[in-house]
Amino acid sequence: MDKQKILLVEDEPFLAKVIEDSLIQKNYHVQYANDGKKGYNLFLNGGIDLLILDVMLPNVDGFTLAKQIRKVDKHTPILFLTAKTATTDLIEGYNSGGNDYLKKPFSLDELFLRVEQLLRRNGKMQSTELTEITIGEYQ
Repeated sequence: MDKQKILLVEDEPFLAKVIEDSLIQKNYHVQYANDGKKGYNLFLNGGIDLLILDVMLPNVDGFTLAKQIRKVDKHTPILFLTAKTATTDLIEGYNSGGNDYLKKPFSLDELFLRVEQLLRRNGKMQSTELTEITIGEYQ
């Protein structure tokens, strides 16, 4: 199975690089955009298994980007990463089409866990190949 493709849309360069490098080390293919408009164009190229969106982005904010994506794709999971921590922001994130919402600062381990869970729920997680073992008449 091919690597899962994650689209990361984050305007803070250092954080984006840390996330991108960490996901690559976890064997994901990562595409990166530093604003919402570029992120949408990359998404339209197809093949994205998961989106990680910052909320406060130049040109098109993350909530608006999620709404635009949901008009053409109802199923690809969206994980918001944001410094916006108010309950109203969380609600807006889910209402705009997000599947999960991770507040900054966050640990990379928590990010990996959420990415894996979203891919698994969407049927996109790489499955491990099962080996059949026969012992006598038992398999």
